Amino acid sequence: MSENALPRKLNSAQAASRRFSDAARDYDHHARVQKHSAQHLCQWLDQMLPVDFNPKACVDVGSGTGFLTEHLLNKFPESAVHAVDLAQGMLTELTRKYPTERLHTHLLNGEELAVEHLWIPNHSLLVSGMCAQWFSNIEEAIRRWLSVSNTVAFSVLLDGSFQAWEVAHADTGQTSGLRALPRDDDLQDIMNALVAEGIAASTAHHTKDFLDHHPDGLSFARSLRAIGADQPRVNHTPVNLRKVISALGEACTMNYHIGFYYLERP
Repeated sequence: MSENALPRKLNSAQAASRRFSDAARDYDHHARVQKHSAQHLCQWLDQMLPVDFNPKACVDVGSGTGFLTEHLLNKFPESAVHAVDLAQGMLTELTRKYPTERLHTHLLNGEELAVEHLWIPNHSLLVSGMCAQWFSNIEEAIRRWLSVSNTVAFSVLLDGSFQAWEVAHADTGQTSGLRALPRDDDLQDIMNALVAEGIAASTAHHTKDFLDHHPDGLSFARSLRAIGADQPRVNHTPVNLRKVISALGEACTMNYHIGFYYLERP
């Protein structure tokens, strides 16, 4: 097992690294939707890949504690698996859970991952689960991922998520601090552009909503903090959370609108 510290920009990703590292120990317990969406991505990927697909190497970008990494290790027992994450705490928990020499961890912001950071043979697989919504430029990240691997599959949290939370803020005359999320239409445009440029030969996509039930709004807010996903958008003005929770009432359901995308290089 190897662990390589790779260079990364000194930017807001450092704050995310600290938050996710702090959340690593209890992440598996709280990240219910992340786990279910990872299972869905794996099932869909099994349908997309040829039956005899046997990659020489696999990469899990934004691996966290290993919801997708576990699938890669079990599905492809002869392949090296590279886990990339910006949070050392996540990688530490990952290697504790899966102590195998086939697993290689890389401390790096997944948005920056490119062939100069990680060279793997052709006929490989790169996956990423609910990580790209944190990126400042998803299109450039996807282009770099395709420089690393000839097959890429990822999921991303999309605009239209957390509708009840947004409505509760609007009803109380406030604006939520949730970060702006990517739009499915924009991601489809990116994939179409990659095909038109000859960078991708084929693509596929779909969206799916996952529901997460909470006894009240405070429980939802705490669930985001518990997994390190509570960083507000830039220049956000704090709100009166009591008003929001009161507007939500007892027992609220939050929707996670998630997109799933698949690309193959020529």
